[in-house]
Amino acid sequence: MDITNLITWLAKVFTYVATAGVVGGFYIWQLTRPYETESHWLQRYIMVCAGLGIAAVLITFSTQLLMFSGQGFASFYDWELYAILLSGKPGLSWGMALGGFSSSILAVIFCWRSQFCTPLMLLSVAAILVSFTFTGHLVSSPWYGKLALLLHLLAISLWVGSLLPLWHLTQIIKTEMLASVMDNFGKLAMVFVGVLLVMGVVMLQMLLGDLRLLWLTAYGQTLLIKLTLVTLLLGLGAINKLLLVPQLAKPNAIKRLRAVIGIEMLIGMFVLGITAWATVVVGLDMS
Repeated sequence: MDITNLITWLAKVFTYVATAGVVGGFYIWQLTRPYETESHWLQRYIMVCAGLGIAAVLITFSTQLLMFSGQGFASFYDWELYAILLSGKPGLSWGMALGGFSSSILAVIFCWRSQFCTPLMLLSVAAILVSFTFTGHLVSSPWYGKLALLLHLLAISLWVGSLLPLWHLTQIIKTEMLASVMDNFGKLAMVFVGVLLVMGVVMLQMLLGDLRLLWLTAYGQTLLIKLTLVTLLLGLGAINKLLLVPQLAKPNAIKRLRAVIGIEMLIGMFVLGITAWATVVVGLDMS
């Protein structure tokens, strides 16, 4: 893998992480608002993730500019190239993502305590998620393919992006409050995990056509690794919901919960990395 592919892959990973962070941070903020917990950490979490997303968009655009022109750094002074790149679907994708990440920062800085924060954040999240439909392997798919992609992205972002805030909550709030938050998260997780799996199957069928290609192509084999990691996440999530959360009042239960969430975060990062690897490096080659 050359340096260009490496940078493009890293930018894609950063984009996924940023999207998950903004979506998951906003989601946990909504879950914890009734408990009046200290929310400044979540505010900073969303801002850092959104800043990472802005950086990822700029890196992606710069890399594409260099690859498209082949003129080296002189490309940054060629305004015609800017116009060409920004006039197509990639330009629309970058613009929506940049707008979504930027508006989420503005929302948490200026509207965090106001009634306008929630609608502004919802619009920001919608813009970020929709930006993915203008690039990637499903860019030419019918509307239901794009809908499956949006729901899949929303579900994985709600899940993976919530893990670090939940890990943080295990250190700062009382046991009873933590049990309530985790219980509410577990109930809603059953919904978005189901959406994640169903939409994943729909996308697999649309991308591969024949599911036997999971074993016969490099792209399919990469997706199998991702599916294995997601299965591990499901198992750890089940341990949290069924074993650890009901026993939070017992000694060392919170430490065990924190440890399992930490493992989930690590696996979640691998899932995002493998997804970016399949998109950027492996590619949808059925030969």
